[in-house]
Amino acid sequence: MSDWLDQMVGEWTFEGRSVPDHPAQRQTGTERVDRRGVWLVMEGNDYRFQIALDPETGEATGDFVNWGHPHLWTYRGGVEADGRLHLRSRGPSFDGEGEVADYDDVFEQLSADHRRQTGRVKGADGQWRDFTVTDYRRKGASA
Repeated sequence: MSDWLDQMVGEWTFEGRSVPDHPAQRQTGTERVDRRGVWLVMEGNDYRFQIALDPETGEATGDFVNWGHPHLWTYRGGVEADGRLHLRSRGPSFDGEGEVADYDDVFEQLSADHRRQTGRVKGADGQWRDFTVTDYRRKGASA
């Protein structure tokens, strides 16, 4: 899995959109991804996402903070059979004050210069639903 995380290291531009797509909710920006020992640190203008790999178990843990929101997200997961990194967490629900929901942030490497992160939430019916998709393009790479 360490090699899998190494693919993400570098400078990226991104465009994020909601599902379903609402143009007013699109976000663009830049992200820097560095390796610091077993940690992968992703930083943008208003957030930091950290992922650590346990070399003995292959399990990933991590946390995410957005400077504009009070919740610290903590994650557990790993690279699953579909070849994508799944990091699962629990946090405030979109559906109601005081409610919590299960979330799955799914990272996939589409090419050396294009990666995608999909945010999913588990509904009351037990089904996962995408709520955001962010595409990252390596800076300096041709599209």
